Amino acid sequence: MENQDFYTQTTMPQIRQKASPYEMPEKIGPYRIDSLLHRGTMSYLFLASTPKENRPVVIKILAPGLISHQEMIQQFLKEAKIISLADHKNIVKLYDQGKWEQGFYIAMEFIQGISLRQFLMGRTLSLRRILDIILQVSHALLHLHTHGVIHRDLKPENILITESGEIKVIDFGIAQLAGQPKFVPPGKLNGFIGTPNYMSPEQKKDPLHIQVTADIYSLALITYELILGRPCFGQVQLSLIPEHLQPILKRALEPNPANRTPDIVDFISEISAYLKSNSLEKDRSEEEEIRESIEILGEEHKNLLPSELPSWKEVEFGLAKSKGIYLFGAYYDFFRLLDGSMVVLLAESSKGAVSSMTSLATFRAIFRAKMQEYVRPLQGERRFVASKFITELNQIFFHESYPINEAICLLHFSPLMNEFSFVSSGLENVWHLPKRALSPRKLENVSPILGEEENVEFFSTNDNWYPGDLIICHSFTQNKDHSIDQLTQESINKFRNSSAGAFSESLLHTLEGAYSENKAKLVFVMSRIQ
Repeated sequence: MENQDFYTQTTMPQIRQKASPYEMPEKIGPYRIDSLLHRGTMSYLFLASTPKENRPVVIKILAPGLISHQEMIQQFLKEAKIISLADHKNIVKLYDQGKWEQGFYIAMEFIQGISLRQFLMGRTLSLRRILDIILQVSHALLHLHTHGVIHRDLKPENILITESGEIKVIDFGIAQLAGQPKFVPPGKLNGFIGTPNYMSPEQKKDPLHIQVTADIYSLALITYELILGRPCFGQVQLSLIPEHLQPILKRALEPNPANRTPDIVDFISEISAYLKSNSLEKDRSEEEEIRESIEILGEEHKNLLPSELPSWKEVEFGLAKSKGIYLFGAYYDFFRLLDGSMVVLLAESSKGAVSSMTSLATFRAIFRAKMQEYVRPLQGERRFVASKFITELNQIFFHESYPINEAICLLHFSPLMNEFSFVSSGLENVWHLPKRALSPRKLENVSPILGEEENVEFFSTNDNWYPGDLIICHSFTQNKDHSIDQLTQESINKFRNSSAGAFSESLLHTLEGAYSENKAKLVFVMSRIQ
């Protein structure tokens, strides 16, 4: 058995830099830097905003200790070239590249999603879904190989699943382009370039002279781990996976590349044939059927949510959600009323996945039907008052045969009156940051949970709302020491100059890091721009 320490090494462990304090830049090229996403050995990733559209992008730069290495600079520029060649829906998109005061940068699309690494600590995907993911990665590799590109670092961390379920292959930092000089990093080579867990035997021996079959080996290892539900550290026991998949992976994992699946097209054909045959049905267990049912519920839940944030000229929205394939237990919606005012709803269910689906679907139907009185009134125009609306809604929910007691926050914004109001029923984290204020204020409004009592009156909290103001709402719960308030306040001050999209993502990342919970969480940011 190989030394397991080998499999814990990084992509290029031979590169060493002296640890030094790093001050995050305010701008890189034309892009405003919002927050640091990742600080790696070779490069730094930042969440940034475009200068005109305020669209979130990811900026990649070489680590400060490497900007004097010409070989690293050339490889960095080659990475941009490779991404620009790869115009494929399953590969991260390049927006821009350029030079700034401290070297070069690459601007790429910001992908809202999670990596496959999350699923390796516990099997959460059905076999059918796993193979769908692998096929999408395979088509990305087909596109790369057709253009003479070998990824060389295919691993779960470099495969993202977006909120819509689409796959994105990322990180071409050590990719090799056919016909280009072989990349040798500065310092001693130490025998490998890549991530040991997923490297083929030939890449471990001679990383500068490999073929596309090395990527196929890495993908087969990822497939094996996803089915197994845990990392394997390069040790494969095919008897642990479904019987009819074993021959496919055995061929793709042959130690000798001459005996391995020769082309990614062959791997695609074999996986596709397996999915279309009755072999999948033979390999399915009761546990597998349960996983597929949960995935179907997840897709149905997505249909309850707006497909995109509204484009209203007066405001800029940011909405960040806990990263995962399915956001069970959460609901949000947006309405533009006839008088020009806007209503935003955030809701959260404390029930399990199946129960929350039924509850939120019923909640959505009743809530939307009630909103039609203000969006398309049948007899004259009704003035929307948040407290009155929730009081009437509570009466309906109380008399429902199916119990509905979701936690909600209903916000009503009126640009004409320069004011907003809200009612918070279980979601009490609402903050207001006026344009010129030194620090945000937490707004208080604690109301009963909807549907628990029949004869109860709800009251709203009102405040001014001017251009440049920020409204922030999140669904994280309070701790006994209320330290989440302090962290929220500090984070708002830190991210206040970010775009709404980057703001919401950065705040979610900060709060999740400090208060991890086994529930879907939302962070909503609304900036008035007119």
